[in-house]
Amino acid sequence: MEQHIAYLKAADPLLGHVLDVVGPLTYQTEPDGFAFLVEAVISQMLSAKAADTIAKRVRTLLEEELTPQGLAAADEQALRSCGLSGRKVSTIKDLACHLCEHTRALHQLIILSDEECMKALTLHKGIGTWTAKMYLIFVLGRPDILPFEDGALRQAFFSVYGTDKEEAIKHQGTLWSPYCSIASRYLYRYLDLGLTQGRVQ
Repeated sequence: MEQHIAYLKAADPLLGHVLDVVGPLTYQTEPDGFAFLVEAVISQMLSAKAADTIAKRVRTLLEEELTPQGLAAADEQALRSCGLSGRKVSTIKDLACHLCEHTRALHQLIILSDEECMKALTLHKGIGTWTAKMYLIFVLGRPDILPFEDGALRQAFFSVYGTDKEEAIKHQGTLWSPYCSIASRYLYRYLDLGLTQGRVQ
């Protein structure tokens, strides 16, 4: 048994049940940090279906490739016509322009601590704590990030623990640490598999 699985099962039996039901979890980090951020901004405050639809329209507009250069040059009204709000267009274009000038900015996050990464990402207008945490988990592969703000995580957590209060999630996070990201990935998968219909007893 892998070290992190054994640790999480010993620390939290309810989560251990989730790990058993989900089974071995394989994943890779997202290779394109900029595209991930663009799609994360698109998905803010939207259902997954709506966000996917808008992201596909933006990709079609840009001939399938999300690059800083392409989005910096994209017409604002054309982006709005894809279904993006003015605020999201502004956020995406500002980020794209920044990365056109500072081409290594995202790559340099690799050497920073979690806290430093969060600070660097949230300096950009429209990129908040949730988006930054998603980046740390899914792009940088940081193992100990707890996205307690995330609606999907809260939904899965409620199914297992009977509450989705921030304090409760943070408390479990103290048990999961230093593997909060891995625990979160299992809860996401638990939700994706449709296993949250009945609360774990």
